Amino acid sequence: MRKNIIKPFIFNIILLSVLVYVLGLTDSAFQQVYPSHTILSYGINSLKYFLFWVLPYWWFIIIVGAVVLTFLYVVFRKIRSDF
Repeated sequence: MRKNIIKPFIFNIILLSVLVYVLGLTDSAFQQVYPSHTILSYGINSLKYFLFWVLPYWWFIIIVGAVVLTFLYVVFRKIRSDF
């Protein structure tokens, strides 16, 4: 049972982290804090911005969102198995 819950939980953490990463790229502070002129520096700077600015503020929301999505997954799977 736990193995069935851990996989969707990890998937939801990855999904929400990617979503927050993409949304962090649209932030105007990203361009102000880490100006980039080439594609390589843009990629490296985007990861630095994500790790040092976005994750410290959003980690709790990512974890709570993953727990909620995992709970919904388990509930819908249980409902579907009952029919």
